[in-house]
Amino acid sequence: MAKTLYSVATAGLLTILSGCAAAPKAVIMNPQYSAGQIVQLNTPLTVNVVDLRTSKFTVKVLDTEPAVYLPDANLPVTVSAVLEKALAANNANVVPEAKTTLTLEIHRFLALVSESYSKHESNAEAEFKISVSKGGSTFIKSYSGKRTLSGSLKHDQAKVEGQLNTLAEQLVTHIMEDKELTNFISQ
Repeated sequence: MAKTLYSVATAGLLTILSGCAAAPKAVIMNPQYSAGQIVQLNTPLTVNVVDLRTSKFTVKVLDTEPAVYLPDANLPVTVSAVLEKALAANNANVVPEAKTTLTLEIHRFLALVSESYSKHESNAEAEFKISVSKGGSTFIKSYSGKRTLSGSLKHDQAKVEGQLNTLAEQLVTHIMEDKELTNFISQ
């Protein structure tokens, strides 16, 4: 009786664990703007973030059968939040109905992870396009960045998420440091 109960419990536990391992994980993003005030914008802005990626996955694990695609449905919300924090830190007033509209288009944002038996490498890439409409004028500029992460054995999803968070933070900081952009907004 004890052996039967042990066997059933073991089989149940293995079924649960295999189900957990097979379930696709979502990518958890939480970039934080930490560069502080870089410029004095003193301008009311409306902010829009649009996801124009052709594939909505954020992490793709290559060299696995089948390949693992991990989406992040909240990416536009996440990028919008960090951008709005950066604008607020630089004295911009983000309001729904401002005469100046800043639109950030996400054209690329993903990490491609390669794994072998002994090591892994994650190559993250991002491309954002900013357009600012003010009166009858428009300012448009693209920003891109890359980060590489490598280590032994299989990848750790939390580290890849950290890599993507850092990449988003760096791009938003780069946007805030762009004198052409900030001068156009401040005029």
